Amino acid sequence: MNSPSRSRRLLLQAALAASLPPMCGMALAQQAWRPTQPVKLIVPFAPGGGADIIARMLSDHLGRELGQPVVVDNKAGASGSIGSEFVYRAPPDGYTLLVGTLDSQAMYPHLRQVGFDSARYAAVGGVAQMAYVLMGRAGMPPTLAALRERLSTTQASYGSGGAGSALHVLTELFGRETGAKLLHVPYKGAGPALQDLLAGQIDLMMVPLATAPQYRGKLVTYAVTSAERNPAMKEAPTFKELGLDVVGESWSALLAPPGTPAPVVGRLSEALSRVLATPQVNARILELGMTPITLTQPAFARYYADEYRKWGEVISTAHITVDN
Repeated sequence: MNSPSRSRRLLLQAALAASLPPMCGMALAQQAWRPTQPVKLIVPFAPGGGADIIARMLSDHLGRELGQPVVVDNKAGASGSIGSEFVYRAPPDGYTLLVGTLDSQAMYPHLRQVGFDSARYAAVGGVAQMAYVLMGRAGMPPTLAALRERLSTTQASYGSGGAGSALHVLTELFGRETGAKLLHVPYKGAGPALQDLLAGQIDLMMVPLATAPQYRGKLVTYAVTSAERNPAMKEAPTFKELGLDVVGESWSALLAPPGTPAPVVGRLSEALSRVLATPQVNARILELGMTPITLTQPAFARYYADEYRKWGEVISTAHITVDN
């Protein structure tokens, strides 16, 4: 028979053991979690756009950090909703990640009912911010002032990556600021829209700054949506400089399905931070006209939530709808 003192010791030991595993287990899991199969990186837009460029830039580097291949998979359509919902409903095991964007996570859900709740994704971390450049097909007026004069009497078509995309919302803001007559032509991603702009099938487009510089001389450059001029296209004035309140930068981020364990998110965030800290990746982001996001994982999670709220208010105030 156990003595009373021994029984008390056993009870104390049991109580102590019960209190330790949650913290110790979490720490051990965070150290121990390593992917044992390829990781899918879902891009919810067509190849050729900004999100696709980001994904392909990150994939090899992330693969080396994680010790497993990171495979890019484009699932385009519905302004990013198809790919976003695919990841939202994926197992929360760290093997399916989303290249989330301002468009698909913070804009489109305010315009249409979608099959996911943006607020519930696990924010792994931000990657980069990117402005847009309003560009016109060959033969369009050479300056923004001349363009505004033309659009006061003549309708122009503009392409976007889909209804509710940043390209759509920012161009509609431009139209409301200037009173321009605009016809929206949505595409399944920025890439196809840009091809039609180059072919002269549409008149205007907010071109991602990641791809805009290579089209100097082929398209007419009007203004950039960043608060300041961007080194990648120093010749492009900001809309602010020209007296128009059309300011906004898209962002890209890695998101995991809701319910992804914190240790898994932590390991993925650590790998992403290491990749973004490499001089090669950092230089490439700047070369593409983007600005690296250097927020910690908790800070980016707060930023992500704030962006969802802010653009919901902008869309509501400006009366932007999918029918614009």
